[in-house]
Amino acid sequence: MCIICGSTEAELHFGGISCRACAAFFRRYHFAKRSDILCTCKTRISSSHPCRKCRIEKCKEAGLTIEKIQVGRDKHSNTLELSKNRQSLLAARVVFRETWNIHCAVFNWKQFEVTRNEVNNGVFDELNVFELSCSVSKDIDLTWKMIYKLFPSTGKLKKSDKIALLRNFIPKLWQIDPLLNYIRNFKKYEAMEQPDLEQIIINFYKGAMPEKGSMTDSEIVRIFKPFWSFYFHNMIQPIIFMKLKEQEFMAIIWLMFFDNGYSNISDECLEMCWNIRKVILRELRNYQIDGNCEESRLFETLESLEYIEKGERKLMEEMLICEINDLRIHDDFREILKESKL
Repeated sequence: MCIICGSTEAELHFGGISCRACAAFFRRYHFAKRSDILCTCKTRISSSHPCRKCRIEKCKEAGLTIEKIQVGRDKHSNTLELSKNRQSLLAARVVFRETWNIHCAVFNWKQFEVTRNEVNNGVFDELNVFELSCSVSKDIDLTWKMIYKLFPSTGKLKKSDKIALLRNFIPKLWQIDPLLNYIRNFKKYEAMEQPDLEQIIINFYKGAMPEKGSMTDSEIVRIFKPFWSFYFHNMIQPIIFMKLKEQEFMAIIWLMFFDNGYSNISDECLEMCWNIRKVILRELRNYQIDGNCEESRLFETLESLEYIEKGERKLMEEMLICEINDLRIHDDFREILKESKL
């Protein structure tokens, strides 16, 4: 879907996802002689496109950039003459490599997060550990819808393979959420005092306790704070230092989803995962080449997979400690943690 006008036919244009009409508008706008423009949306009919000012802003939000316009094809440029400088223009023309899937993934992930928050009545970040474990079935459904949009070939998989892939992914989703949340709110968490952090930890576990025999606040902090410290120092902090772009994050997320190392998927599913991973890796490499990244950037980015796997293993221990202390965990999530996947 075109993020700018809502057209159902969209593809990669000038670094973002849009339909051909909006891409053409973006290109014409930047090469036309124009003065400052004002928003006229209030005077337009509801079924029309946004005004030029709002439409160009939407183009920018969708990721379209003037740097990726191929100037050699510009009809409006009065500074370049193709007939006189044909060879130099052809040499200067930049042909950007295929990164379609990871660019689409950025938009689809944002839609996923918005829908997920709406499903949880807008308080997803405030859920305690029990309430979060209750959202498993909803997460599986929303994740599958996102996957099918991005990779339609997954629709051919057997139901058992679809379920296995989704259930394999859920513990990883529990690592991705706090990671992305911390990165987006980095300044807030950096300025947070120790008592405030401890109160967040208390709230996360206390709501999952039975009415009788609950732990004190100090016991909650003593038992569970080391887990949060582990996640920060061994997963979140190393990935923050990488300063990954959104497209790189999306590549990492879907490399995790299509992990072909699991034993609970069929040979056909394994083959599909292998092929999709090749596509994602190729696009990740193309994205980094277009961004003039160092050759080592690819290997450094892939290291984040190891950090997230460490967090996933620690999650298993955390949930076991929750059960030992009689904290409620939804049966669906408990079964996913107990499944043998390797």
